[in-house]
Formats: sequence, structure tokens, C-alpha cells
Amino acid sequence: MQDYNPSPLISIIIPTYNYGEYLPVAVESCLQQTYKNLEIIVIDDGSTDNTREIIERYGDRIVYIFQENAGVSAARNRGIESATGDFIGFLDADDYFIEDAIRTRLDILLKNTHVGAVITETYSKKGRDGSLSCQPGFKSDRSSGKFYEDLILGRLPFATCAVLAKGNIAKQFRFPVSLSNGEDVVYFCKIFFSTTAYYTQRPTAVTLWHEDSLRHNIEELKRQDTALVGAILNDPFYGGALEYLRKGFVSRRCLELFRKLYLAGEKGLARAYFIKAVVAKPSSILKIDYLVKFIKSFI
Repeated sequence: MQDYNPSPLISIIIPTYNYGEYLPVAVESCLQQTYKNLEIIVIDDGSTDNTREIIERYGDRIVYIFQENAGVSAARNRGIESATGDFIGFLDADDYFIEDAIRTRLDILLKNTHVGAVITETYSKKGRDGSLSCQPGFKSDRSSGKFYEDLILGRLPFATCAVLAKGNIAKQFRFPVSLSNGEDVVYFCKIFFSTTAYYTQRPTAVTLWHEDSLRHNIEELKRQDTALVGAILNDPFYGGALEYLRKGFVSRRCLELFRKLYLAGEKGLARAYFIKAVVAKPSSILKIDYLVKFIKSFI
């Protein structure tokens, strides 16, 4: 991929499981892109709703692959194995692209040939009728070979649908099937460790927050605990190069669990994670919003 085709094939992988009510918006957002040379791959992870019927309406415009239910990571991995594009991106079935999302990302990649992946901002939307909001994490566009550090420590605003990567890089790695929360962080950490990436403040996708979202599956969060930390830092792939991030990563992960459990009403367990966060990194106690919630958890 030294000489770039000005119109390369872009593979978009959409994993879905019983998200028939959301899927048409995601698919249409791909079909309505200003950039047209797309391979849209829908991986149906054993849906029992009307997902197949929905996709059949699109005919050969969509690559449809059905598999027995194995989880979102397995579905994305199947998509990676099936993708034939020069560049690969992902879109969850309940999210959608802005119409120039692919054109915006591709232009950056073609103009910055040393860059292996582009990261954009995303809009957040609460419910189908909610307004769009975006709070950029950085004050300006930039390229970096250490976005893995920003990702781990929570400095990088990030969503799975926000990245487009060179196909030969994206295909080197897989999502961990043992995780259903933070699995995207594991995968993209390897990509950002392997290549220089480019960040732009321009939002190119919308992430939808709703009650059905995996982001809010409290039982799964409790089961996985802080496994995300080990899945990254204990991976032989890095050869110990990320060990310096352990305390900050443990603290950040525990604070995330604290907040979600607190909001779910499990205040006792939430407090335990707040304490773990402070033990790992004492300065965490200065995060006022978390400290206030911790104090309120006793009321």
C-alpha cells in the first residue's frame, strides 16, 4: 500500500444482535455516504428478531453473514476476516455515520501517508429524539504515535465507530472474546501502539445511548471487574512496555466502575471501587465529581 488508489475500497463492519429496530439507520448511513466505494459487512450474531429480513431488502449492496451467537467481539472478528477493503472501519448497529464520515477520514489518510489510522470525534445522542452533543478531548487536530497512552488513561475521546485504519494493520489484531465491555479498547490499543494515528476534532459519527445498550449492562460490568487492565497490560504483545501506565489505568477503570454502579444504585459495591481507585492512585481523590458521589453513597 505504498501507492494509493484515489478511490480505495473501504470495508465497514457492522456487528448486530437483535438490533433490528436500530440497524436500518446504521446501514442507511453507510449507503448514503458521499464516498461510494464501500464494502458494507453486517455480521448477524445469531439474531432472533427481523434482522435477516431487514438486510435482505438491500440485496447485494450488503454483505450479510450469519453466525451462531458468540458475542460482539467474535462478530467483529468475523468481519475482520471477511473484509477485503484497503481500509477498515467499524460501526455498531445502534450508531450511525454523518454523510461525509468516510470521505473526511479517507482524505486525512491519503494526505498523511505515514499515518495508519484516523480517529475522529463523535456526537453523543441520548435516545432517538435527543439532541447531538460533542465535547472534543483535544484542542486541535494532531498526529501521534502514542495515542495508546491517551486511550488507556482516558484522555482520548473514543468510540469504536470513530476510527478508520489501513486494512493491513486492522487485520493483524482481533477483539478479545472474553470481554464485552472495553473489548474495543483492547483492540485499538494495539493499533495505536503499532502505528502513528491522526486525531481530528471533526465529528463524523453519532453514538446512541439507550437502555438496551451493552454499555449499560451492569451484571457484565460486575463479572468482568478490572479484567480490562490485565487484558492490555499483561499481553505479551507489548513486552512490558505499558507497565508504567498500570496505576493510572487501574484507577481510571475503578472510577468508571464506581460511577456506573453508583448510578445503577449499587452504592456499596461502588464505594469499594472508589477506594480501589484511590489506593492505586491517591490523587484520584481530588476528582471532585467522584468524591461527591462517594460521600452521597453513604446517604
